[in-house]
Amino acid sequence: MTTAPAPGTRPHEIVQAVALLWISGTLGLFASLAETDDSWAARVVVVLVMLAITVALSVPLWRGRNWGRVLYVVLVALSFAELVSSWGIAERPWLAVALEAVSFVADAGSFFLLFTQPGSSWFSSTREERA
Repeated sequence: MTTAPAPGTRPHEIVQAVALLWISGTLGLFASLAETDDSWAARVVVVLVMLAITVALSVPLWRGRNWGRVLYVVLVALSFAELVSSWGIAERPWLAVALEAVSFVADAGSFFLLFTQPGSSWFSSTREERA
C-alpha cells in the first residue's frame, strides 16, 4: 500500500499521469499528421491545436484542478467515440489507427493514476494544502 504524500507535495502519480498525457498527445499529433494533406498550413494548424490541447489539459492536472481531470476524460471519451464510429467506414492510414490505439492505452494509464489513490487525493485537497 502506498502512503499518502505530505500536504503540499505533488504525488508522483500526478507527474506520471501528466507524462502519459504528453505521450498520448504526441502520439495523437503524429496520428493527425498522418491524416492531414500535404499543405504546410494544415500541418502547422494541427501542431498548434494539439499543443494547445495538451497544455490546456496538463496545467490544471498539475495544479490539482478537478475540472481538468473531468475535461480530460470527456475529451478522450469523445475522441474514442469518434474512432469507434468511423471504424470500417472511413479509410484511414493504418499508422494513424495504430498510433491512436496506443494513445488510448496511455490515456487509460493516466486515468488510472488520476482516479486512484494517492493521485486522486491531489484533487480533493484544498489549494492551500497544495501550495
